Amino acid sequence: MKKYLLILFAILNGLLLSAQNVKEGKWLHTFYPGNIVKLTWQGTNSIRNEKISDAVIAAPLISKKLPVGIQLKRMQNSITVKIKGATVHFLNGFDSVHHRGAKMLLQPGEKLFGAGERALPLNRIGQRITLYNNPWYGYGEGADQLNYSVPVLLSSAGYGLLFDNPSKGYFDVGKTTPEIFEAGFESGPVDIYIVPGKNMDEILRNYTSLTGKQPLPPRWAMGNFVSRFGYRSQQQAEDVIKKMKHDNFPADAIIIDLFWFGDSIKGTLGNLDWNRNKWPDPETMISNFKKQDLNTILVTEPFILRGTKNYVESLPYLAIDSSGKPYTLQDFYFGKGGLVDLFQPKAQQWFWQFYKTQMNKGVAGWWGDLGEPEKHPEDMYHNVTSFGVNRLMSANEVHNMYGHQWSKMLFQNFKKDYPSQRLFYLNRAGFAGSQRYNVFPWTGDVGRNWSGFRAQLLNLQSMSLSGIPYIHSDAGGFGGGDNDPELYIRWLQFAAYTPIFRPHGTALGDLEPGVKDIPSEPTFQEEPYKTIARNLIRNRYALLPYNYSLAFEQTTAGKPLIRPMFYYSTTDSNLLNASDQYMWGDAFLVAPVLHPNASTRKFYLPKGEWYSNNNNLVTGGQWITDSVSINDMPVYIKAGSMIPMWIIENYVSTAAYNAQTPVTFRYYPSAIKSSYTFFDDDGKSPQSITAKAFQQVTFTSSFINNIGYINLNANNWPAGFQKKFLIELPTTNITSASINGNPVPLITTGNQKQVEVVFNGKQVNVILR
Repeated sequence: MKKYLLILFAILNGLLLSAQNVKEGKWLHTFYPGNIVKLTWQGTNSIRNEKISDAVIAAPLISKKLPVGIQLKRMQNSITVKIKGATVHFLNGFDSVHHRGAKMLLQPGEKLFGAGERALPLNRIGQRITLYNNPWYGYGEGADQLNYSVPVLLSSAGYGLLFDNPSKGYFDVGKTTPEIFEAGFESGPVDIYIVPGKNMDEILRNYTSLTGKQPLPPRWAMGNFVSRFGYRSQQQAEDVIKKMKHDNFPADAIIIDLFWFGDSIKGTLGNLDWNRNKWPDPETMISNFKKQDLNTILVTEPFILRGTKNYVESLPYLAIDSSGKPYTLQDFYFGKGGLVDLFQPKAQQWFWQFYKTQMNKGVAGWWGDLGEPEKHPEDMYHNVTSFGVNRLMSANEVHNMYGHQWSKMLFQNFKKDYPSQRLFYLNRAGFAGSQRYNVFPWTGDVGRNWSGFRAQLLNLQSMSLSGIPYIHSDAGGFGGGDNDPELYIRWLQFAAYTPIFRPHGTALGDLEPGVKDIPSEPTFQEEPYKTIARNLIRNRYALLPYNYSLAFEQTTAGKPLIRPMFYYSTTDSNLLNASDQYMWGDAFLVAPVLHPNASTRKFYLPKGEWYSNNNNLVTGGQWITDSVSINDMPVYIKAGSMIPMWIIENYVSTAAYNAQTPVTFRYYPSAIKSSYTFFDDDGKSPQSITAKAFQQVTFTSSFINNIGYINLNANNWPAGFQKKFLIELPTTNITSASINGNPVPLITTGNQKQVEVVFNGKQVNVILR
């Protein structure tokens, strides 16, 4: 095999050099912590090489010595890098008239994943991908170019690649030439980071050490959102919330779309202030919502249209044309106008004033829409002097960086002006590293149909592998389609095991004749669908401690919340084939029902033991078929898992959960020893981790010869603090319990047996017989 690779490498290198318009150049290298290698191909006389990306925040190593575990070998225009058992062959760099980039030799059987949001098979081999953030209204399966391009790929051969270039580009992953991967960009440097790792988990850990991890979300972000396109008046928004409350649906936020600043869809972007005709007293509305523990989120867009309140004032801050005048979009769906040049510091501060004004009225979070940007002509130019670039850059050169820059502007200003709060920013476009700016992206304007639903399994897993952990979708579907209660419930069942739970869709009433008015809020569903939706949302709230601990894992270790089946190993081909299911954390296997009128669902159960929906123990390593009803979908729990749960009679919002709230730990017995770490804090302080103002407990567990052994050890615990834990097993065989050798009573709740532990930070040993 090695001989074959060397021969193929030499032949392909010669062919490619003769076929490609290649300028003379050389490979440079830089080393980073974690055995990460940066390669830069530097062409002779190349132009437009300026770097504007800030994706990488790790500092390079000062020493020029070759770190232990890394080997470099150059041959003509090629370079080979060996890191921790992974081998990467770059055949050559190139700079043609239209693109610069690099070609890499693919290894036999190699699989590549990532590249952002694509409704395509997860393995990118055989695909050609456009790197250009792109809106796609009503999309479904097969949509190959969506809102969030991330130039990151993870290989089954033990490494990841980051192409740190935000200009318009492409990945050709063995489509044109099966043995060759090619990346090309219209402008900017050819900077490539090679990130080692034995599996996806380790690669992402190293990748996020390079580009940053997402800060903790506000705890309320893990709750239910009330949302639609869109609430057209204060009265309507208040009435919907009143009905949600009447029907006992818990909720933590309401999202208000563009009608807060105008009566119509078109011609209003840029008003950025309340339309007092329809929203006469937003201050009181927001305050009343807050009294109900409901957070208000407003949409903004970066386009300022002619005739709106702020158009004239915005002119110095808009992107320009080749003559230096503010660029006027003539064929933009929403109307004629300009785009805020968020690469200018003065434009950022001008835009931020509108956010601050509403924050001071009580707005708790933001929604950034159309941030690709949705309309971004090639002949539009941006001022990037703040990046040290002394020329204007065209739209294609900065396009994929625009949404990222918007997120950065919002995050930095929010941190400065509201230092005691965590930002919630719903957005739909960005770049590598955007995760560190507390973005909560959704997958764009998906079609309200089964194909759109199935596309979400691919989108969410791909984005999770691209380092963007809080990706989610408009649950129920956004546009088009019919009112389909079955589709709605199946989508919500899936969304309950995704980072953000937000039913959202087009419901415009009589505003646009011919457009169907389909409310997205579960309170408007007919029975039995309303009750089914309520129950699954209640289950979402019950899992709040588990979901919030997943957020801690992301912030500290770079783990995505959604994990493809092959996340820890690509050696089992069944795991690679099971792309229509995934892991929610390490405990839950989720297999959404993806077709109408389904009575069964086939899925792959990995090796080991698993607990079914009915708590039956099932042996894995096989494809199985479950019967399903509209009330459920297959959700299996890995044996040995410890699931922290918040179990109360009535859920209203996450605000009812605090440091004193009792937590039930449901242990799914296994003879194999396992461990689980639980995290909790106040749910709102940005400094809770750095200030060590949190509680963290590790549970180690095993169940041998019908005896359960559970040990609790504090990793971080406030002095003098006590918290009630209820340890529970999904079995009725337990008849006695002891804590630290002392007998304690068992509590029976339904089919569950519980033991109460008052934990004060000292080690606790629980035995259940």
